[in-house]
Amino acid sequence: MDGLLLDIAGWRPEEVDEGAALSTELGQFPGGRSLYDPRPGEPRKPGPGVSCRFYYSGDTP
Repeated sequence: MDGLLLDIAGWRPEEVDEGAALSTELGQFPGGRSLYDPRPGEPRKPGPGVSCRFYYSGDTP
């Protein structure tokens, strides 16, 4: 993601808590996934839906 926006509209809070594994050709494993997680304890914006920041946490095949 590296500064890009990911539309998580429609995601449940539980899905956001688990983070996201996004397909990429640019990670450590071409054709694998880059893992992004919300930072623990970071506040989320109040309001309808879910809004938070995701941070890179690693790559997986």
